Amino acid sequence: METFLWHTCSVADTLAALETNHQGLSTTEIPLRVQQYGKNILPSRTSNPWWKVFARQFMSPLILILVVATVISVVLSDFVDAGVIVAAVVVNTVIGFVQEYKANKTLEELRALVQPTSIVLRAGKEMSILATEIVPGDVLVLHAGDRVTADARILESVELVVNEAALTGESFPVHKMETRLEAGCPMAERINMLHAGTHIVGGGGTAVVVATGTQTEIGRIATLVQETQESHTPLQEQLRRLARWIATLVVLLVVGLFVVGILFGRPVHEMFELSVALAVAAIPEGLIVSVTVILAIGMQRILHRKSLVRRLVAAETLGSVSIICSDKTGTITEGEMRVTHLITPKQTWTYPFSAGEEPHAAMRKLFEVMALCNDAQIVEDHRDPLRGSPTERALLAAVLEQQLDLRTLSFHFPRVWEIPFDSAYKYMVTAHASGKKTEVFLKGAPDVVLLFCSMIQVDGKMGTLTQARRDELTQEIISLSRKGIRLIAIATRTVDPDAPRLSRETMEGFTFLGLVGLRDPLRPQIREQIQAAKFAGIRTIMVTGDHPETARAIGLEAGFVVGPESVVVGSQLDAWSDEELKRRVEHISIYARVEPRHKIRIVNAWQARGEVVAMTGDGVNDAPALKAADIGVAVGSGTEVAKQASDMVILDNDLGTITAAIEEGRVIFDNVRKTTVYLLAGSFTELLLVGGSLVFGLPLPLLAAQILWINLVTDTFPAIGLTIEPAEKGIMRQPPRPREEPVLDAFLVRLILTIAIMTNVVLFGLYLWLLSFSEDVAFIRSMMFAAVGIDTLIYVFAVKSFRCTIFRINPLSNVWLVLGVAMGLGLLLVALLTPFFQSIFQIVPLSLSDWSLLLTIGVIKLVVIELTKEFFLLKKNNKNLRVPV
Repeated sequence: METFLWHTCSVADTLAALETNHQGLSTTEIPLRVQQYGKNILPSRTSNPWWKVFARQFMSPLILILVVATVISVVLSDFVDAGVIVAAVVVNTVIGFVQEYKANKTLEELRALVQPTSIVLRAGKEMSILATEIVPGDVLVLHAGDRVTADARILESVELVVNEAALTGESFPVHKMETRLEAGCPMAERINMLHAGTHIVGGGGTAVVVATGTQTEIGRIATLVQETQESHTPLQEQLRRLARWIATLVVLLVVGLFVVGILFGRPVHEMFELSVALAVAAIPEGLIVSVTVILAIGMQRILHRKSLVRRLVAAETLGSVSIICSDKTGTITEGEMRVTHLITPKQTWTYPFSAGEEPHAAMRKLFEVMALCNDAQIVEDHRDPLRGSPTERALLAAVLEQQLDLRTLSFHFPRVWEIPFDSAYKYMVTAHASGKKTEVFLKGAPDVVLLFCSMIQVDGKMGTLTQARRDELTQEIISLSRKGIRLIAIATRTVDPDAPRLSRETMEGFTFLGLVGLRDPLRPQIREQIQAAKFAGIRTIMVTGDHPETARAIGLEAGFVVGPESVVVGSQLDAWSDEELKRRVEHISIYARVEPRHKIRIVNAWQARGEVVAMTGDGVNDAPALKAADIGVAVGSGTEVAKQASDMVILDNDLGTITAAIEEGRVIFDNVRKTTVYLLAGSFTELLLVGGSLVFGLPLPLLAAQILWINLVTDTFPAIGLTIEPAEKGIMRQPPRPREEPVLDAFLVRLILTIAIMTNVVLFGLYLWLLSFSEDVAFIRSMMFAAVGIDTLIYVFAVKSFRCTIFRINPLSNVWLVLGVAMGLGLLLVALLTPFFQSIFQIVPLSLSDWSLLLTIGVIKLVVIELTKEFFLLKKNNKNLRVPV
């Protein structure tokens, strides 16, 4: 069933193959077909229960190490340490659980598209049934306003017009007929087929169902959405690698130091305590929390710029986007047909008219015909005031813009008879009483209308339509059509009211008045937005279901590179292997006549080349590719299915909004890097300090609970301040970072090591100095606790920028960072001065001179770190830093 080319079959062959007829199936046949084909429903996938999502949060190697450290602390009766570690684990797992536990409603939305009732013929009788009860062989009875509920072959068409934009991307409604088509015809051009999920916008007819459920085109999309795996974002992959790297390092160090300690004769109990302290010191417990906060704040910033990010981690991925695969309709163009040109035999006018331009008499006659030879209607008190086909709505909208009084026109020129539009004939005729004569207006395809014209009106004067003039008009028509403009020809004729009505056989003697050009116009500033994205190293690709010539014309106007190999149609993609598409993809700017499977292949081809891909879309046909892309972007006016499959929804359908979101994504990644360096430098400092004391056989300078307080509480507020760090200058003058570029590159690793080593040289020297004149372990640990806390609060200013030192920027420019440092210092004082915390952390208050010493050491160390960073930057000569493009 799924490979049968129904559009190539005649009506008789289709009915014979389905063992049915024009009267529909018999009632006894229905149960057998339900058993054979199943119900007309889409596949469903059971979501993971909440407890599985929660349990998965513990699979992080960092969390597992903390869980093991908790168990060891409990076994050793260190309940305070165990409680603090458990708190850290709970905070991280709860945040991860809330972030991940989102119901995926894509398939439910797809099913909702095909679950209305339908009218079918069964045993010659019309009946209304649920869409789920339709089976292949049923005959659908179709009316304007109906939703198509199964794939079907047209049996009879009476001016049947279908809107297939949500499925094919075709912006024009399609006129359907029962004619037989050739094999190889793209889905968007199968005028003898109906597809589930589309809408009847005009006319009526009958059609025989050829596919239901998963065998429909929308069913295949549902299957693609179900089978398409959501790819991990670059940040997710990098944080996973970082977590594995930290976990491996922790395990190796803890096991190694444990063995060394046992070999040196240390008690096993003591070594377990030291191992817990080392594990806690090495793991940056605040990293997950801080990254989540950065992403959440970034989402709010993006929302202020008219984009709604549906997945938290996706906010960062925006910053690494290097390819935007954009749908044409509604994103590059306005998504609505409008009159753009008015062509008289003497002159071509761009519409709307420029300021001061007034339509002359010939132009006014065009507007009158556009108003009267038109079936669109004005609907009062409705969100869309015009109802009718997109073409006729566009014509009537242009008339209303000229402030013509439609009621007066209709009163003075009442319609007396008509020849309705038929897609087979491509024209429409209306006759209107005008005093003692009847004016006949003709509107239709230019090539057809010109056949009926023998005269032409130029500046109000009648003349013969010579062959030379026909050739000139034909060239004008070809020229405008190549620009993606749809043309409607206008003609008129005067007849005697008593004369016989014109018929399709007597269409002649008309006077050609002119042409009306319509198109789905470009969105304002789209060319500048595409260039701005290019300037930031982001390439925009057009992916549409429209005709290739229309796509080429729009692409040329929008600023795409339109060369011999840059425009490709879906049938060409079918002939290429994945490897060949991967090789060719960088030369292609526009894809036309594409179907859902093509969009996924385009996304995969770019991803295979290491690019980070954002796919925009608004229709049902876009859902699988939206889910497969690194960032799926649904437009605000799109279908609910597209929105549910996406990572982000742009609220104003503007491509520039995506660029703005990308800028915020880059800021997010910058701040993730700054926070990661800040927290890892602190953890590495603590690790070296604790590990060094073990190697030299010294008492622990810090306890596990003290380390956790610094990591989770004292450091958290400065880290949050870093999350709100504003964008550095020129961030959109840099190319996107490569997909494989780690959060920590070589420069940042050196910076972390520099901070940690310098800090430890000072701290370890301080520790040895304290041990040399004092035997009060509580005082010494209090000093080390305060020293480590102050150091982390001061060197946070060293990570404000990785492109320049603190000497070249205002270190106090971020008020939130300053407040965060103040809050961290306050919490450090709370721990040292409050009796409750003194008993928990086994510390004592410090004197003013002690605090002065620690603050002085911290400031001197910050200056040394910044001087070292300046040396690194000069030595590298910006080699590893991004440069303007």
